[in-house]
Amino acid sequence: MEFNIRKAYNSVNMSYSFQKTEGIILHQIPFQNYDNILTLFTQDAGIIKILDKGGRSKRKGSLGISLPLTKVEVVYIEKKSEIFSCKEIYLLDSYHFLRNELAHIAVGCDLLKTIQVSQFLNKPATSLYQLLSTYINHIPTISNPWILSASFKLKLLRHDGLSPFPLICSQCQSSIFDAAFNIDSNWICCLPLLLQGTTWSQEEIVLLYQLALCQNFKELSSYSITPEFQQKVTIFFDNCLRS
Repeated sequence: MEFNIRKAYNSVNMSYSFQKTEGIILHQIPFQNYDNILTLFTQDAGIIKILDKGGRSKRKGSLGISLPLTKVEVVYIEKKSEIFSCKEIYLLDSYHFLRNELAHIAVGCDLLKTIQVSQFLNKPATSLYQLLSTYINHIPTISNPWILSASFKLKLLRHDGLSPFPLICSQCQSSIFDAAFNIDSNWICCLPLLLQGTTWSQEEIVLLYQLALCQNFKELSSYSITPEFQQKVTIFFDNCLRS
């Protein structure tokens, strides 16, 4: 009987395989006395949740390893529940270069929120992970880092197939290059300026394409956006997620 119990125990444990990947911590929830539930956007598995036992105890050394906007390497075991078991976690990058400027932290957190509200659990998105990592590293290099936030939202919509570029008029099906309306996730170019919705000038449409399609950060840093334009992009992004 003892042998059978041991065999069954080993069989159950072998059914779970160790996974290793790097990821950026999106969110942290303290759990019980010493543990953390971490939400990570990972290179190989998309968004995952892990239970980091003892994450708030002295054995972890620095509490910064569990903070959002931190890059880590994790070894974990997948479970049937949505929260996986973390076996090891190692600090790769604390992004200390962001933490001296409030604007840099704000943009970094906005990028994390953009991922968290748009991606499903356990859906791999390797190219999107690389884009996020690259954008975070370039935050200090842009005079107005909110340009990165707007560009990232637009590139994510394009990556996930939620919006075409160039934009298409939902009425006449032609590509939009001049002034247009945006109502929810729909674009309209051929109706008089009497509709309720967001009005985009021709210059704003051009800038929208530039931010969505730019290929390098030198080009991106040459653009300028207003808070009003940033708000329009955010509203458009949110509407596309809801549609």
